[in-house]
Amino acid sequence: MCFRLTESTTSPPMKFLPCLLLALAWAMSAIGASVDLVSAELSGAIQPQVAVAPGGRIHVVFGRNGVVYHTSSPDGRTFSTPVQVGSLEKLALGMRRGPRITATDNLILITAISHADGVVHTWLSRDDGKSWPPGAILNEVPSSAREGLQALAGDGHGRVAAAWLDLRHNKMELWSRMSSDGGQTWQPETMIYAAPEGPICQCCHPSLAFAPDGTLAAMWRNSVAGSRDLWLALSRDGGRTFPQPTKLGTGTWKFTACPMDGGSVAFDAKGQPVAVWRRASTVLASEAENAEEHLADNAAQPVVAMGRSGRWVVWEEQGVLKCQHASEPPRVLAQQGHAAALAALPDGRVFAAWENTANAAGAPFSAEILP
Repeated sequence: MCFRLTESTTSPPMKFLPCLLLALAWAMSAIGASVDLVSAELSGAIQPQVAVAPGGRIHVVFGRNGVVYHTSSPDGRTFSTPVQVGSLEKLALGMRRGPRITATDNLILITAISHADGVVHTWLSRDDGKSWPPGAILNEVPSSAREGLQALAGDGHGRVAAAWLDLRHNKMELWSRMSSDGGQTWQPETMIYAAPEGPICQCCHPSLAFAPDGTLAAMWRNSVAGSRDLWLALSRDGGRTFPQPTKLGTGTWKFTACPMDGGSVAFDAKGQPVAVWRRASTVLASEAENAEEHLADNAAQPVVAMGRSGRWVVWEEQGVLKCQHASEPPRVLAQQGHAAALAALPDGRVFAAWENTANAAGAPFSAEILP
C-alpha cells in the first residue's frame, strides 16, 4: 500500500492529536525505510543481486574493482561484513552484468563471468558464506560467454538453472546448464534458443525463474526481422528442452541497436509466468495469457517479484526508482537509484536492493522490505 502525507494549513484540534499521531506512526511504518546495505568503505561497488533461502536469510552479491563480494542478513536491516568471494580479470560488471546468486539453507551458489577468459565461473559456500572455494566452469567452450551477460535461478531446495549469452557459433545464442544439488554437480549444457536469422540481441541480460511445480521460465531479448522484442520459453522437463518460445506483448520494437535491458520474470502462486520488460521508452507487464499492461513511460530496467498479495515491480524513471504493488499507483522508492534487484521473502513480503546514486562517496547500496 502506498501513502502520501500532506501538511494542513491549520493546526488540528488537540483532542484529535493522539489519533493523528497514531495514524502518522502507522502510515510511516507502512511506507518503510531504506537502510544502507554495506558501508561507505565499499564505495564504488555496483550491481547488487539478491537471493532468499527458504529459512528467510537474505543473501546479496555484488562486484567492485574485479572482486566479487557476498553479504547476508537475517532480517533485511542488518547485514554481515562483506566477504570476498573471488576475483576475476576483467570481471563483467555494469549494465546488468555482474555476479548472480541463489541459495538453499545449506548452500550458497554464486556465478560470475570474466571478459578476459569468457568463462562462467562458480563458487559454492557450505558454511553460510564464510568461505568460497571455486566450483565448476559452466560453459564448456572457452571464451564463448565473453559478453558477460547471464542469469541464475534456484528453487531454494537444490534445483538450480544458469543461463548465459553464448558466442560459440559466432552469433549470439542463449545456453544453459542445470543442477539438482545446489550447484555441486551439473548436467550437460543445453541450448535454449538460437534466432532463425542472425543473433539474438547481443547486449541484454537473460532472465530465469522457477515455478512452484518446477517449471523453468527463460526470457531473453530476441532479434527477428529487425525487432528487439522479449521472448519467453517454458521448460517442463527440468531444463532439458525449451519448446515453442513466444514473443511477449502485442506490439513490436523495430530497433537497430541494443537497449541493454532484458526485463525480469517471476511466477505467481498459480504457477503462471509474470514478466516485465521495456519496449522503446515504455515499461510493460504481462501475466499468463493476458494482454500487455502499460506501467510507465520514459522508463527502463524493470524487475518483478511476487509478494503475498500480488506482484511488486520496480523500474527506473529518469534517475528515480519507482515501485508499484499490484494495481496501486506507483510510488517513489528512491529519489536517486539504479539497478534494482528484488526477491520474495518466505512471509510474503519482498526485499529490494539497489545502487544508491545520491552520493558517490557514500554507502553504495540501499535496501528496503516492501510489505
